[in-house]
Amino acid sequence: MKLLSVIFLLTISMTSQAETVARVVEVNGNAFSFMGKKASSLKYGSKLEDLSEVMVEDGATLSLVNNDGHLFHINGGSLVKLYNGILELKNGHVWVQSKSDEKGLFNTSNSIGQYGKGQFIYSFDNISGKTQLLVLKGTVKFSNALEPTLFTKISSGHFSLIEQNYENGLPRAPTKVGLKSYKQMKNTFANFESLQNNEIEKMLWGQPVEKKSRSIASVSTSSNTKQAPIKAGRIITIRTIRGGGSRVPASAGPMEYYQNLKKKEAWKFKPMKSKNVAPVRYFGESWKNKKAAIAHQMVKTQINPKQNTKVHSVKITDKTPQTKTSRVPASVGKSQLIQDLKRSDFEKSLTIGADKDKRHSNEVNNLIDELKSYKKDFKKDY
Repeated sequence: MKLLSVIFLLTISMTSQAETVARVVEVNGNAFSFMGKKASSLKYGSKLEDLSEVMVEDGATLSLVNNDGHLFHINGGSLVKLYNGILELKNGHVWVQSKSDEKGLFNTSNSIGQYGKGQFIYSFDNISGKTQLLVLKGTVKFSNALEPTLFTKISSGHFSLIEQNYENGLPRAPTKVGLKSYKQMKNTFANFESLQNNEIEKMLWGQPVEKKSRSIASVSTSSNTKQAPIKAGRIITIRTIRGGGSRVPASAGPMEYYQNLKKKEAWKFKPMKSKNVAPVRYFGESWKNKKAAIAHQMVKTQINPKQNTKVHSVKITDKTPQTKTSRVPASVGKSQLIQDLKRSDFEKSLTIGADKDKRHSNEVNNLIDELKSYKKDFKKDY
């Protein structure tokens, strides 16, 4: 019984003094650690125990160092779990810097990586289940979590990934990374000032080559040639020819425009004054024998119900009465004719009013009559 109690006390003491596996060296924003049901906010110098989880808020940054001297830069929106000598990435991005000869190990849900001295970036998307690895310095042994012996060596400046839908989960063959792709990944860690140097870019891709500009062959580029002084620019105003076209001002209405047109063109149609008289000759029937107009005209309408015809009697003062008969269409019956005769005065006024509504005012009609002499196409009805 005493032995059991001693073992129990030793177990409690060991669990109460959990091993510290990492420390916080830099934090910007909010970052938290979770150990069982205990949660705490992280700050500079905070200790992280074995089996603890660390969550970094979006927009925040966190840098950790473990007991082997490996430095981990964790980007915002990432979730990691710490073991003794192992860093498990559950979601997000991590930039690892190792200056120690001690071997390190990282893993995700579907990958394992073994590394020594060097730098590399690895990320994991917990939705698609894809792990990506970009090695900047050194060499990393990269393999599937289920087949750790079937690893692939990823050297400096190369890239690989593990995805279940690609090659049955085996690592992709190392692919050379371009400068543009590296800069896109580097922008993910833009909040880390210590990672913004260009040493890696110079090491992998060399110094940027300056583009040489080609000058005109006729222009001498020697230092002895004096360049002409630069003259100040000037403003060139282009004016249209007067009389080239007429634009109606926005403030002028259509009546004012036509009245101005009438005044401008009136001189063309003034009668010419001349002493010469042109003779006029008239051929045909004498005009005196024609009546100027028919003095009176009477129209009488008679309806013959049997033949369904209309008879018009026309009486002219200087001639005998004449009778004109017109045939009514067969489709028009007696009832329709009677309805036409019995149409009310109100309905007739509507017909007359509708015709009047489709006409301009007298002022506009008079102006149109005058403008017709200019060979323009104007209509009174619209």
